[in-house]
Amino acid sequence: MSLTSQQHYPIVALHGGPSVPSQYLYPLEQVVPYRSIVFYDQLGCGKSDEPSNLKYYSTEQSVEDLKVVLKKLGVRKFHLYGQSYGGILAFEYMKHVASNPSSYSDDDDDMKCLSAILSSAPSNVKQVEEEYVRLLVNLQANNEGLSDAKLAQLFRRNHQCRLEEMPTLLADAYANAGKVWRGTDAIKDYVASQPDEDAARMPSSLIMRGERDFVSEDSAAGWKNAFNTKFLRYKTLEGCSHHGLFENGKMYGDIVDSYFEEYD
Repeated sequence: MSLTSQQHYPIVALHGGPSVPSQYLYPLEQVVPYRSIVFYDQLGCGKSDEPSNLKYYSTEQSVEDLKVVLKKLGVRKFHLYGQSYGGILAFEYMKHVASNPSSYSDDDDDMKCLSAILSSAPSNVKQVEEEYVRLLVNLQANNEGLSDAKLAQLFRRNHQCRLEEMPTLLADAYANAGKVWRGTDAIKDYVASQPDEDAARMPSSLIMRGERDFVSEDSAAGWKNAFNTKFLRYKTLEGCSHHGLFENGKMYGDIVDSYFEEYD
């Protein structure tokens, strides 16, 4: 499949973390089989460099890096898919493009994000951290005497990935995450905000989360006030938590593919 196909435009997949490498998103290839998908590891993890100086890390810099990746690969029209922190990055990229049309050269005029999916992405990091603690306390209260390790496993089974065993791709991604700029501590002050009034309209987007996700319904709802487009939809994945791609791959893939097909 081609990155320039005009029948099924490619998906650019953005992983979470920050700094959890992209291999856990590879099952998208099986559940969305008729599209090219671009996977890449953001700076600080996986196959990318991991400089120790924190000056190289920020969401703003990740947006600039994404622009470079798209240009180097010659990806012109595409759909954005971001999981967890990747959804934040997808939003900030779209916001940047809408706010800075003059920053693109004439060669970039036909570069366009057609639509986006933000999957299990928090609009407010402090809020999702508070929800994490609340869920953990509830589990602890209902399961007295559990060790910290067993409590963490119970949380994982309820709110992170509801399979009996952690999928190998997902376990490996977490085990090999970057160490310099990682997790919610790296983005603890993030709150999604709308672009300026004179910004262009952002692409149509789907906000999806699992029914048992630690990214709460309130956190997902917060995206409504951040996008400057009316074409925003919400989808709750029944029976799923943070990693619906593993928990119900067919349903997940059908949702992703059918949504992007509307905007090809």
